Amino acid sequence: METCFNYTDREHGFFSSDERKFINKVRKLKEKYPEQVRIIAEPEDNDGCIYCELPSAWLKIVPKKVLTEEHKQKLMANSKLFQRKFLEHDC
Repeated sequence: METCFNYTDREHGFFSSDERKFINKVRKLKEKYPEQVRIIAEPEDNDGCIYCELPSAWLKIVPKKVLTEEHKQKLMANSKLFQRKFLEHDC
C-alpha cells in the first residue's frame, strides 16, 4: 500500500493512492466538488492507483483519538440513554 501527496504550490497538490478507502474518498469528493478535484488516472488504468489534483488545504493529518476507560463508559451510558429515549418517542 502506498499513499502520497506532493505539493506543487500553496494552492494545489497531487495525490496518489492504491488504498481503497482513499480511492473511494477521492471519487466522492470529485462528485461533490468537480471544479476542485481533477482525477488524472483511475485505478483501473493506473496499476490500481488513483492519481489526482486536489487543493493543498485539504491535506490534514489527524492523530487517532485515544479514549480513557472512563470516557468510554460515559459514551456508552449516553448512547443507551439516547436509545431508550428514542424508543419511548417512537412507540
